[in-house]
Amino acid sequence: MKRLKQLSLILFISIGLFSCEAEKADEDITNQYLTGKPIFRCEVDGITRVTDSVNVSFTGGSVSVTAFLLSRDTLESKKFKYDTFTINFSRLSPGNYISSLGNVVIDETLGVSNANYQQSGKNWSYSTDNLDLDPVTTPSVNLQTGNLVISDINDKAKYFGGEFEYDIYPPKRENPNNTVPPIRIRNGAFQYLKYY
Repeated sequence: MKRLKQLSLILFISIGLFSCEAEKADEDITNQYLTGKPIFRCEVDGITRVTDSVNVSFTGGSVSVTAFLLSRDTLESKKFKYDTFTINFSRLSPGNYISSLGNVVIDETLGVSNANYQQSGKNWSYSTDNLDLDPVTTPSVNLQTGNLVISDINDKAKYFGGEFEYDIYPPKRENPNNTVPPIRIRNGAFQYLKYY
């Protein structure tokens, strides 16, 4: 009797497992032409900023990504003002794009990038290119000021994604004694940025 119960249970479970149909994957999951909403996030001097207001533009083979981030003034005064953060890089393909200053020749196989940060209310921009290096006192310095990694390009849906970090300096005329610290962009990432 005990054996009959065990066989019945095994038979019942087997019939249940074999009678289940394989569930089809949702068509949206496998559709490589669908995209999500563009998303851009980073920490600006330790404060996380997130936006979906992002523009991608091309000049020749170069690419520019511009994000419109709520400014610190907006966060403090509740008046909507936007800072503009732009990353320029040499081509749209997966890879590492460094931003550096100095007199050392960079390996041409690496992509290059630079970044600019325009704070609302200021008539000048912070830039990775603003740091002055004296060619006489620093003849072989190559200071890396940032990095962009393009990690994801979907050729069917025409979007790309990546990660970045930069140190962005004020212009020398606004910072003659090097007392204004650079803006530090950390933990930056973007996804679903459309290109055409």
